[in-house]
Formats: sequence, C-alpha cells, structure tokens
Amino acid sequence: MITAFIMAKVESAKSRSVLEAVKSMEPVEEAYIIYGAYDLLIKGVFKTPEALSSFVVDELRKIDGVKDTVTNVCATTG
Repeated sequence: MITAFIMAKVESAKSRSVLEAVKSMEPVEEAYIIYGAYDLLIKGVFKTPEALSSFVVDELRKIDGVKDTVTNVCATTG
C-alpha cells in the first residue's frame, strides 16, 4: 500500500465543492482546506503506483476548479 499526501491548488470560489467531491472518492482517507501556497491537502492510500497516478491524473486533475497538484509519497508510517 502507498500512502500519499496530495496538495491541490483550486479556484477560490470552488474550494468547498472540490473538497466535497474529493472526500467522496474511494482512495481518499482525509481531505482539508488549508492556507498557504496550496488550497487542499488530501491523504490517500493506494494499492499500486499506477493507482496513485491514475487517481491524480485521471480523476483529481479533471475536477472542475483544480488548477495544479503536488504529490508527496510517504516513505514510512508512524
């Protein structure tokens, strides 16, 4: 299993609707609106690197209002 934290930049008027859409997606365990360079922080657990890539490229980036993403993969859990 791969745990990843994904940060997304979102059009400001769409932050809440994007958050709700993301929270309903299967691999997502947690999602938050945050302050700083990015607008959302998403924690997901994925079965394979391909599943992570598919989630980011084919699902997350296609949500209306998502402008940019950065993915951080966990090396260890605690």
